[in-house]
This record gives sequence, structure tokens and C-alpha cells, in this order.
Amino acid sequence: MGDDDPTSRASPVPDRVAVIVPAAGAGTRMGGLPKQFRLLGGAPVLVRTLEAFAAHPAIDALVVPVPAAEQRAAEAMLSAYGLAAHVVVGGATRQASVGEGLKAVPEGTGIVLVHDAARPFVVADRIAAVVAAVRAHGAAALAVPVADTLRRGRGETFGETVSREGLYAMQTPQGARLDWLRAAHAAAEADGTTGTDEVELLQRAGYPVQVVEGDPRNLKLTRPADWALAEALWERRAQREG
Repeated sequence: MGDDDPTSRASPVPDRVAVIVPAAGAGTRMGGLPKQFRLLGGAPVLVRTLEAFAAHPAIDALVVPVPAAEQRAAEAMLSAYGLAAHVVVGGATRQASVGEGLKAVPEGTGIVLVHDAARPFVVADRIAAVVAAVRAHGAAALAVPVADTLRRGRGETFGETVSREGLYAMQTPQGARLDWLRAAHAAAEADGTTGTDEVELLQRAGYPVQVVEGDPRNLKLTRPADWALAEALWERRAQREG
């Protein structure tokens, strides 16, 4: 790679891994209480999500950006569930919240994962796979190949069919070297870019992102219809692990 390639000037990566779980969103599509604070199996969704990372041997630190008005309550809630996390004030957007989280990762962190607060079904082997891919390639993210037929809409009728070959539905965690992720966020802030996720910001900054096979069960709770499915899946998992 040439001298102008941002990946050609990479320094060694410290071993420690932090995960940022932005939880400052209002969850307007779900309605009512923000989805990350709704109960799933008797505990808030945010707690369920964080538990998956807190129990993982590859994860060294949890960073949770929340609304300023909720910071003390979030700290108390996570402490009550035995979760040690750095709770920080998030921003007006998900991207801004992740940026605040990047400022709060502990000294010695080399790799950062970013995970949706409302994805409580992430499993240990997918977390490990993303961490391993980041160590090997610098950046990686979970994704699943698109299986459904894709078709454009033209008002109230269908338009042309879109080939699904090579298309992926993105999931989290998405991760990268801390220096790459900070540089990508700084570049986005400098030119006023708002990305849909960390992969977009990393790519815009010139960093390649490795595809890691995702898990269809790693769903994001977004709409009211997702809730009944989540409760059924959680009950089934509890029975399987009980």
C-alpha cells in the first residue's frame, strides 16, 4: 500500500477491547418508553444487551452513552444489575453518541466494538469472530446475506426487481482499531458527514472492513411488532439455558 493509504501507517494495536453501546436514542418508532429501557425477561433490554458483552472473556470495558437527564439513573440501574460500565452523556445522534463514547474508552484500549442497545440476542461466538477479524484486518462487522427478493417501489405499485447478489443486511457489533475508528469519526465531523453506521464512516475514511458472518437471530428491536417476537425468543432461550 502506498504512503497515502491510511492503513499503511498503522501502529501496533493494544490487546484490550472496549464495546460502546449507544443508548441515548428516543426509540420513536417503538412508541412509549425508549426500547432500550423496556423489560425483556424481567430486565431492561439495555441490561440484557450489556450482559452478553460483560460475560465475554474478550471484552475488557463497557461504555454506555445515554441522555444527560438519564445518566445518574442509568448508572444506578446498571450497578443494580452488577454491570460495571462507563456511563457517559451521549449526543443528539447515534453517531455523536459513539463519538462521545470514543472519548471515554479506558487507557490501553486497542479495539472498539459498537453495538446497538436494542440487539439483546447477540451471541458469544459472533462477538469473538468480530474481535478476531479486527485483530487480523483492522476493521470488521457482522452481516447476513440478503435472502428476500428485493424490488423498488413506484408509489403504490412495484417497480423493477433488484438483484440481491452480493447484498448484505448489516448487524452489530461493528468494530475497528481504536485509532482507525477515531480517525473515521474525526473525518466525518470535519466534512459534516452523517453515516448510517461505523462501516460507512470507516469506508469513507479509506479503511477496508472485513465481512463476518452474522446471525439471523441477532435482531434489532425497532417496531412494536418486534416486541412479541423478542419476548418469545427470550423465553425459549431461558428455557433452553435453564
